[in-house]
Amino acid sequence: MSQEFVKLDGSLGEGGGQVLRISLCLSALYRIPIEINNIRAGRPKPGLSAQHLKGVELVRDMCNAHVTGAHIGSTCLTFKPGFLQNKKQEFLADTRTAGCICLLIQIALPCALFSSKAATYILKGGTNVPFGPQIEYFTNVFRPLFKRFGADLNIDIVRKGYYPQGGGEVHMHVNPIHSLTGIELIDAGNPVNIMGWSFVAGWTKIHEAQRMADDARSNIIRELSKRDITVPPIHLVTYQEQKNIAVGNGSGINLICKTTTDCIFGGSALGSKHQAPTPPGVEAANQLLSPILIDACVDEHLQDQIIILMVLAKGPSKVKVGKNPLTCHAETAKQVAEIMLGNRGLRFSSSQDNNGSHILECNGLGLINEFLN
Repeated sequence: MSQEFVKLDGSLGEGGGQVLRISLCLSALYRIPIEINNIRAGRPKPGLSAQHLKGVELVRDMCNAHVTGAHIGSTCLTFKPGFLQNKKQEFLADTRTAGCICLLIQIALPCALFSSKAATYILKGGTNVPFGPQIEYFTNVFRPLFKRFGADLNIDIVRKGYYPQGGGEVHMHVNPIHSLTGIELIDAGNPVNIMGWSFVAGWTKIHEAQRMADDARSNIIRELSKRDITVPPIHLVTYQEQKNIAVGNGSGINLICKTTTDCIFGGSALGSKHQAPTPPGVEAANQLLSPILIDACVDEHLQDQIIILMVLAKGPSKVKVGKNPLTCHAETAKQVAEIMLGNRGLRFSSSQDNNGSHILECNGLGLINEFLN
């Protein structure tokens, strides 16, 4: 382990939690001590929130790290990792708020893959909340991509929780792996089917779910038809969550699109008591349509999640991200990885195909699980 702390500026890029999540993962995986200043400087309330603090504590427990500055509102943190040698079969992270459970998964999952033994991670907070992926997106869009790298995870949704009450609970079970394998995703293919789930919970009426589904369907048909793209079969389900598996009132919609080359895109949105500028069904449809219309193999939310997998994988990875530049979240993740691992030869590069779509490339460092070697 390097004894010198790598210093990181938390205001880098989008100035949110991405710097914290990526740097903590890489710190634990490569045993690099880090010091982060200006944590979440770009947010209305800078510093660690409950969700971020629980992420720090979770990774700390996983690798027996020495940490300073781990408290609510802290804008400076030092993290000196030990080994990812699990001494427990269960880890618990409870935000006691509606903090996004999927962001806890993002920070714990890479570390769990390269730990010494399988464990279950009990994560409590919000499953369907603003400013983070919904749990259905993680299971239906992220997981298939994750499996392309040669890994897998099991997610059991015990209880769903909505903003502002939270109260959701998810159990994630991960078996460690020897290594990840680089992937090549450069052919987006054509849409072959679109599925979705539109739900309401608590006292929210079922007609809200039906309205979101109708808005999503009509928007997808209209936008694809305008561009002479064949509209695939669309199957959207509406339902009322059972009260024993959902805490609080809420509504939302999740859409997925599969293509002829097995790319999977997602789109999601949450209902709101206040009149939103864009209806949630239309917002989810627009997110789903975006990668199709810009000739991408991953949607915007997958971009930032794929960066660390490309870094850790053995061999080259090539992913077409479309005619738009990388999202700010993905660019931030890439920059943090290069700052921390540039001295080991990590480099990202970008090229364009004949249609003007950007292809992100990375020759992964090929991390090996020392406990399984």
